[in-house]
Amino acid sequence: MTRRLDDLRGHPRIAPRHVHALCFAVFLLVYAYLLRGITIGQLYTFGDFPPFYGTGGIEKFTEVWVEQGLGFSYIYHVLPLYMGAVTLVGGVLAQNLLFLSFLPMGYLAFVVFARRFVGSIPVRHLAAFVYAINPLTIGEFVNGGMAALIGYAALPLLLHYLYDIVDTDGWEATLKTGAVFGATTVSPWLGFWMVAPFAGYLVYRARDAPRTILKLCVSGVLGVLLSLPSVHHMLQRALGFSSGQSVLETTLAWNYTEASVLSVARLAGNHGVMAMNKLGYNTDPAMLVGLVIPGIALLAVRQRRLHVYYGIAGSIIAFMVLTKYGATTFLFEVFPPVWSLRNPVKLQYPLLVCLSILFGAGLETALSGPKNRVGWPKTTSARSRLALTDGGAEMRNNALVVGLVMLALLAYAAPASGALGLEEIRGDGYYVPQEQTELTENLDGTVMWVPYGYTTQLRLRHAYPNHLGIKSGGVLHGIQNTEYVSRLFSEFTDDPESVRPQLARQGVKYVVVESDPPEDITFGEPRVVERWGAPWLWGSPEDYNAALNESAGYDYAYTSGEYTVYRVRDATDHERIETSEGVHRLYYPESPDTIDPDGPNLVANGDFDDGLEGWWSWDGENGTQTTVVNTTDGHAVEMVTESGDIYPIAQETGVSRGQPYELTLDAAGSGNVFLYWYNGTRSAENLVERESYALDDTPQTVVAQGSTLSIRIRPNSTRVHIDRVALRETTYPRDVGFASNTDAVPGVVIDGRQSNESVGLAVGVNLNDSEAAQVDPDVRIRDAETVLDGELVYDEDYRQGVGVLLSDDELDDVVPEDARAVTFDHPDGVVLDYWVEGEFDDRPVTVLYTSYDERWEGPEDATHFRAYGWANGYIDAQPSEIRWTGGTIRRWVVNAWAGSWVLTLGALGVISVRKRRRRARQWDRARL
Repeated sequence: MTRRLDDLRGHPRIAPRHVHALCFAVFLLVYAYLLRGITIGQLYTFGDFPPFYGTGGIEKFTEVWVEQGLGFSYIYHVLPLYMGAVTLVGGVLAQNLLFLSFLPMGYLAFVVFARRFVGSIPVRHLAAFVYAINPLTIGEFVNGGMAALIGYAALPLLLHYLYDIVDTDGWEATLKTGAVFGATTVSPWLGFWMVAPFAGYLVYRARDAPRTILKLCVSGVLGVLLSLPSVHHMLQRALGFSSGQSVLETTLAWNYTEASVLSVARLAGNHGVMAMNKLGYNTDPAMLVGLVIPGIALLAVRQRRLHVYYGIAGSIIAFMVLTKYGATTFLFEVFPPVWSLRNPVKLQYPLLVCLSILFGAGLETALSGPKNRVGWPKTTSARSRLALTDGGAEMRNNALVVGLVMLALLAYAAPASGALGLEEIRGDGYYVPQEQTELTENLDGTVMWVPYGYTTQLRLRHAYPNHLGIKSGGVLHGIQNTEYVSRLFSEFTDDPESVRPQLARQGVKYVVVESDPPEDITFGEPRVVERWGAPWLWGSPEDYNAALNESAGYDYAYTSGEYTVYRVRDATDHERIETSEGVHRLYYPESPDTIDPDGPNLVANGDFDDGLEGWWSWDGENGTQTTVVNTTDGHAVEMVTESGDIYPIAQETGVSRGQPYELTLDAAGSGNVFLYWYNGTRSAENLVERESYALDDTPQTVVAQGSTLSIRIRPNSTRVHIDRVALRETTYPRDVGFASNTDAVPGVVIDGRQSNESVGLAVGVNLNDSEAAQVDPDVRIRDAETVLDGELVYDEDYRQGVGVLLSDDELDDVVPEDARAVTFDHPDGVVLDYWVEGEFDDRPVTVLYTSYDERWEGPEDATHFRAYGWANGYIDAQPSEIRWTGGTIRRWVVNAWAGSWVLTLGALGVISVRKRRRRARQWDRARL
């Protein structure tokens, strides 16, 4: 009879599984449309991190651990393990499919969880669409936030099992909750803040059920054990959090810039995800259509069981908005781990769950009408058949409402059209060509790569880290020295043959010319371009090929796809372990004789008390926006670039050529300061020198290269905050501290304050007589300018950049007769740089440039000591004889982690077998 009624009404019965399949198919069609143009078959990179390919990803987990942070070079410990395993089995395509599957997996997981609150299957799927496609997930997708997306995809399933713990009597849900958390919480802080609001609610809900609270606690402990490698790092970070750090404060202010009520409510309040700005979610007024989500969510306010979701959502929105205005600062100071919320993305995921659930419940409320039923067939149940008795009018009205909502949601996703914004925001820089990986597997030794841009070095950092580039200034000399790389690059572009001997000595065996490098760096002649405080090689690949073919020092080797390989003649191999001469323990004063600056600040209005008076700044609309803001300490300048060209603030002042100046720059953010030195007026033909420094690496002292200085402070397409700029005359020594005093001292140096080793001579640097009496050094070094009166001569070749011109070319009586004086010829006589009293120990020393630890061991007759305060030095040891013997904590963590997984999976297996046997017995009894 029921079937005949259905047939008469013209409504066939629709099974729930068919409705689910149809809705999910529609989502996949929309998702495929948004992914149009995405690259398939190339290794995706994630943010600024490498793609973790094959065995390389697994080795990062199994071989790189040492004590601190477990020694891992990437803070999300298990992510390289996952990616390495996936690509080892399925190659590049498996990595592509895994990354692309996160949003569909989150969609399906939400459908499973939302059935607790939303009865209508189509409405549930619309809510899942909101959970999958929104500014938050699109921003993380474009920015490559893989760790966040893994946690996002599993969060609804994790909540589903948490609810099961409360609603069921067994322990299966407890084990599954811990397993899901352990497997997907790649970023522990993110996982904690995702789950914490809901777990806290469930504990409160079960407050009168001790056994349920016990199961919830066990699931939490189990989740920690199953994600122990990552959690171990999180705990170390938590112990080291320090409030008041300027970088944390600056990041906090930047990330919460867009955290207004409306932007947070439509899931676009995270300014730190730059894709949100560039795709228009934070800037395009049309994106107010996203308010349809919280608007519909308000319609379910009468459902008492959903009040907790309103509470969580409201609390998160309030916290983010109040943080923008500084009202929550005391929380960060009182409880430092709250600094983990300096990026609001960790709060926006629980907010996304709440808004998606409330959206589905609100939409179902709107469609159900006064009789609380939705006017379309959703299941084969009696309730769904009764829903048809009101005729087609109600269903048509509901279909119209759903259609309008779907159009609003699609419009909300529209700015992401085209590979979810990857093509628009990151271009071809979001993948590593498979051909590049294959090429680098066939290379050995150091490689120079041209053209060489920012994205190039990100790719090479994983595919071929042993390349000559921006890291070379630090690795080669042990100090930050980008000028060295700039000079080498510049000489290479002028004449590759002139720099070939230097490349050969450094072990550079190949020069690789890439014909189609990422980003727009291939135009013009070969040249050095400075960006973000680092040198890069730009220019036409054809010009690089032509120069290398014409040079006798480079031999064409072969061409592989887009890459042409040249061999560098007479190149020698260099291992990571190097040999140096001499062993010394160093003592030095905490402050030199004279470091106080002299005279007024040459920068007009350096504190910005008079606004931007005296400064040039861009006053147009499309470019860097510069404003003067009030702070607790006075005035400051804010520079933000969201669209258009990047413009600096600038000012010029007169200086004395050769005079050292103290440069003070109180600034925060990603940017650079440029110093343009001119002889005479500021003009291109009068330019003498151009220096560039990152804001966080500005030298304290600079030497005037001309008579006019133009100071230009520029952001790197992000926010820069400038409190004060000052330029005042000073004298040498330029720096204070261990690094500056060891610079140019021959041999390996031990920091005497940190090392108790008995190896090495005591070396005193610039100690006065009373200090020397306390130390009693075996060797004393005195820089002439710290003791002698006389005319100072400034030259970067001198030990501290300055020496004293000797009158009549005679040594001063202060210099001991038995001292070895280091002098330089000068047009006006001789310059005394420094002198040495005593003899250095010149025995060969092997140095391992990694963190110092006593568990690095060499042969029994070798002597192990701390070199440069952190490296490992050895006397009478070959590099091959040095080995790591530690790893106790690593083994404990790995064993506990692996053992927990074995026990958990075993317990789940036992429970599954018992359930199948119980169902089989019930089936047998039913048949009887």
